Amino acid sequence: MKPRPIRALAAALLLSAALAGCDRNDGKAPAAGDFAGDLNALGTEPFWGVAIRADHLTLSRPGEDDIQGANAGPKIDGGSATWTVSGGAKPFTLTVTKADCSDQMSDRHYPYKAFLTLDERTIAGCAATPEMLASKPAP
Repeated sequence: MKPRPIRALAAALLLSAALAGCDRNDGKAPAAGDFAGDLNALGTEPFWGVAIRADHLTLSRPGEDDIQGANAGPKIDGGSATWTVSGGAKPFTLTVTKADCSDQMSDRHYPYKAFLTLDERTIAGCAATPEMLASKPAP
């Protein structure tokens, strides 16, 4: 027996709705969308900052030349996103994980933890959107 067109349409709509629910983030691992858009990562002792923009990443450190590279997009792995800047004299990797973070120098809290790997050394920091940082200036 052939399914009637209305039944087939209803079944397709139910399947579509069920599959859409599969994309939800259960709090177990951030979705790729959690890492979309501009982010600023920063760390203290030593001080560093990485600006993640649509087309590039820029690593800034006091007393050092900025390091800039193309943004090929993050690699999403479980609950983290990793950007790699491999060209140039100083390649670096930045991994961002959705988790509460404190910069240890102020009362400011960030929605992401950040880990910068440069010169075979990994240092920790925090990250947030530029809008969040502007709305809650550091004391």
